[in-house]
Amino acid sequence: MAAAVNLDMGRSSLLPTDQTELLNQALEHIQSCKEIWTVLKLTGDFPKDPTDTLLLLYEFESRAKLNDLSVDSLLDQVWELPEVEIKILETIASLAMESPAHYPSVCKRALKMVLTLLRKQETTDVIMFSKCLHSLVCLSLPAGMTEIDACVLEESWSYFEDALRILGNTVLQASYPQVEIVWLMTRAWNTGIYQYSIGRYKEAEQWCGLGMRFLGHLGTLKSSYESQMTGLYSEVLDKLDSTKTFLPKEE
Repeated sequence: MAAAVNLDMGRSSLLPTDQTELLNQALEHIQSCKEIWTVLKLTGDFPKDPTDTLLLLYEFESRAKLNDLSVDSLLDQVWELPEVEIKILETIASLAMESPAHYPSVCKRALKMVLTLLRKQETTDVIMFSKCLHSLVCLSLPAGMTEIDACVLEESWSYFEDALRILGNTVLQASYPQVEIVWLMTRAWNTGIYQYSIGRYKEAEQWCGLGMRFLGHLGTLKSSYESQMTGLYSEVLDKLDSTKTFLPKEE
């Protein structure tokens, strides 16, 4: 409780020095609790007790906001818990990016763990899956991003493919929010148009083609985008063909 109070006060603290002091005090309380809990666990089994999870969450938030690089190892500890809940991983992902913390790589790892758990479910939670993919795409392809590394594009591509796999399932497709399909289509399409604008016609065709694949999964909204996208995609294909024409032939 004392650790929770320090964390709560730290969240609303306006001065960085006060926040640092409160977070360090929280860590002291957390350490004391961990020591007591370690001894208590020797006295019996506590299969449903949330103490381990709560202490890890409290410690993660404190260290993340103190810019402590050990947060990555704390995520590993969460993953090693006997029963990892999706909600816990979502909380970690959020805390990793909650100011003054900024750990996009840790946030991504936590979200990928969420995807792993979602895939193991007997019935996929499509809404949660779509939200998770949305966040991963935002982390990989931030809005306004200009120069994009090939490795970043490859990673981002995998998230779009994950969405298309869900959309390819006739049972699950109906649950995928149309607004999210439009959003994914637009992000893929805009990435392709950017590649086109800098003369990377092969990559432009790939990403615009990816956008076209999402177009096919739109319902009543399809007609709003189809005409314009089909026309521009034809231009991209023509440009790609013209560049191939001028390539020297191998002897």
